Amino acid sequence: MNIADLARVRDEELAGVPAGQASGAGARALMESITSEPITAEERGPVARPRRRAPRKVFLLGAVAAGLAAVLAVTLPIFGPVTEYANAAVTVKTGDDFIDVVITDPEAEAAAYTEAFRAVGLDATVKKIPVAPEYAGMLFGPATPGNFPPGTGVTVRSVENCASVWCGTISMPTGYKGKVIVGIGRPAEPGERYAAMAPSTVGLAADGVAGVKVVGKPVSHARAELSRRGLKIEYVVMWSNPDGSGSGYDVAAEHVKDDWIVDSAIKVASDTVRVDAVAPADVPKDSLPRADRPQESWTRP
Repeated sequence: MNIADLARVRDEELAGVPAGQASGAGARALMESITSEPITAEERGPVARPRRRAPRKVFLLGAVAAGLAAVLAVTLPIFGPVTEYANAAVTVKTGDDFIDVVITDPEAEAAAYTEAFRAVGLDATVKKIPVAPEYAGMLFGPATPGNFPPGTGVTVRSVENCASVWCGTISMPTGYKGKVIVGIGRPAEPGERYAAMAPSTVGLAADGVAGVKVVGKPVSHARAELSRRGLKIEYVVMWSNPDGSGSGYDVAAEHVKDDWIVDSAIKVASDTVRVDAVAPADVPKDSLPRADRPQESWTRP
């Protein structure tokens, strides 16, 4: 189509004509010229092409990559220890010669605790052990059957006013690769023997136990007061050494005299109290028959 061949239309011929309508001979001729002949590509000129969307598989690959990254983040401890690991039960973070532990769920299964300690590179086993109700959720130990460098050992420091159930730091020799056995306290069943006493930061009862003062009193006093409360008594007889230290072992009740003095007392079950009594000087050391009591220990591998 040649634009010169189009019909000419004067302004007066278009006056008063609604949009989209042709009026007059010139106008009709112009409309017929436009609609009757196709426009060539050269006359139309370049046409903007619509943008094509990226194939859907590109986005699917991105989702797969994100999922793979999540899997790697979860399984990372398999390929080597990390410096910090947390799950719903516990958070464990390591430094040069210490481990920070925060217990958040004392009722979690032992496997959840073991998972966290092993993730940071420790050959650890965690056991849920029966303790007095007030010590549930606390960390006990750790027991370390491996060999330490001379003059080194393990120190546990608990944190007061912990926002979780228990917080503390375990100091260990750098590079220790031996076995680590950790206890997490659970409430003992009625009459069930406690696997561990209070943590070292709590210590033994300084004055008495079960609401009665027995320390420094004669054994007869402890017997009467504890029996009145329905508690059973186990005895450990202690001998003093010249340097002020002492040692002893379990002794049956019939071999413990009423006038011996109580050195300490602590509950070993909800219904049982252990009384440590000091043997008088006229009782030879280790001369009393030993009581046959089970000596189970949660610290054994």
